[in-house]
Amino acid sequence: MGVVPPRQVAVLSISNYEDICATYGAEEGEAAIERLRAFAVTCGVDPGHMRRFGDDTLLLRLDALPREEFLAAIGHMTEGARELATVRTSDAPLRVRVGAMSERALRSFVNDAASDLLAYMNHVDCPAAFLAGDELDVWQSLEATGIEFLSHEQLKYLDPFTGLLKADRFFELLQDVLNNIEASKNPVSLLYMDIDDFKSYNRAFDHEAGDELLLFVAKEIAWAFPSDLAAHLSVDRFAVLTSSPDVARTFAAIHERVRGHRAAFAPEIKCGAFELVPEVTSAYVAVDCAKLACESVKGRFDIAYHNFDEDLKERLFTRRYVAHNAEQAVSGGWIKTFAQPVVDAATGAQCGFEALARWDDPDRGLLSPALFIPTLEDAHLIHKLDTCVVDDVCRYLSHCLRHGLPHVPASVNLSRLDFELCDIVSVVEESCERWGIPHSLLAVEVTESALDQHSNLRLDMGRFRDAGFEVWMDDFGCGYSSLNLLKDYEFDVLKVDMEFLRDLEENDRSKTIVASVISMAKSIGIRTLVEGVETKTQRDFLREVGCDMMQGYLFGRPEPLALVEA
Repeated sequence: MGVVPPRQVAVLSISNYEDICATYGAEEGEAAIERLRAFAVTCGVDPGHMRRFGDDTLLLRLDALPREEFLAAIGHMTEGARELATVRTSDAPLRVRVGAMSERALRSFVNDAASDLLAYMNHVDCPAAFLAGDELDVWQSLEATGIEFLSHEQLKYLDPFTGLLKADRFFELLQDVLNNIEASKNPVSLLYMDIDDFKSYNRAFDHEAGDELLLFVAKEIAWAFPSDLAAHLSVDRFAVLTSSPDVARTFAAIHERVRGHRAAFAPEIKCGAFELVPEVTSAYVAVDCAKLACESVKGRFDIAYHNFDEDLKERLFTRRYVAHNAEQAVSGGWIKTFAQPVVDAATGAQCGFEALARWDDPDRGLLSPALFIPTLEDAHLIHKLDTCVVDDVCRYLSHCLRHGLPHVPASVNLSRLDFELCDIVSVVEESCERWGIPHSLLAVEVTESALDQHSNLRLDMGRFRDAGFEVWMDDFGCGYSSLNLLKDYEFDVLKVDMEFLRDLEENDRSKTIVASVISMAKSIGIRTLVEGVETKTQRDFLREVGCDMMQGYLFGRPEPLALVEA
């Protein structure tokens, strides 16, 4: 798709092109492009050197212009773009982005460089930018026109959505700082920030509102720490490396502004801080320390900021212990499989059970699943635990079948990483074959977030269903695209996120949402299971609205699976 990079290139893009087309029609969009062509001609561009790039952009080849004329043309474009914002195409103001690229900046094909530059300008609301190479000093005469200077390396390391550093570049720079921390004259703090319950924010509003919040947070962080390293780590997580002496006060200001971003919801952002020390030599360990401090205040409304302390240090040690002893835990029998009953909503009789993993450590006792499961996922060892649980369940059901004992189908949880770290479909099939278990007695549960992140999972889901296993969506409603997933995947059961039941008895909207989910599922032939049922009032309501199955402390807590030797 690329072309040989010309010596000098300019980019003119209409950032509100889609809005013009949506509001005034495609003809007005084309009229806007023609106005852009005419504008480029007035800036000295040969019409034969213009090329349409995408729907909303013109790529201008200016290699025939001497450098002084090129600079003048870019400056004229920048000034003219500001004037175009006040000129209307019908009723639509024309918002134009001006980009320019020099020969040494074009390390990749011009199409790729132009796309990256436009993405950056649109997301950080930058009206004009120059992508320069090693000749940056030559272009300083453009500075007065308000053009932002970037190097190709800078653009490669910037997240186009937020304008902050990409995660991998941040980790590289953090490692450099750690390598020289003993020589640092001032304390250096690592901040890890996370928007609390961002899933609920997306659920309450929509994707666009969620994106708007993320951009708002990114700009607040960049404003509060203008000379420090700031990064967008993942969807709703950010990091800052700073020598500021008063990070707690600075974050408090960010926290208040974020809370005021949408008064009806008051989004919460949390922050964990870790002061870099020579004993910590890995960037990943340092981020883990700050992340742990952040997690310690998630869900709380009385505190939003926390420093890494001795208690968290012990928790971090436990995490590292889990990662280093995972193999021993599986082979040594430390992983225990528990079962929580699932009941038929109409009759109250047990109709299944969910298999749950517990870590019974010989030295530390029972470890919380909230600690060891994320740790094993981070260490890419979770598939060893999940295959162990699958085998335990098959062994248990085999014993029941061989001895004519009462039994019900089981469901097992699969991590999104199981589908990447092994051929999980074959693993489950082999375990059933080894123990002589009909596939109809085993269902696999996959979380909604896993479905949204794994592009090849649809094939594996189909393999499970073709082999006779039921496929359940776990935590339905907790992610961003629940309804899209119902369109794209086939499920036998939806497990409704227990968060919907938190205030069911006081909140009529919760009741309406749960009832609607159950009704919708029935209409497309999917059974429903609501988890987290703790009261008779909840049980009676779910029966009334037609829920198929229920699970929760009202019917039984997880108990050790009665395993026997084969």
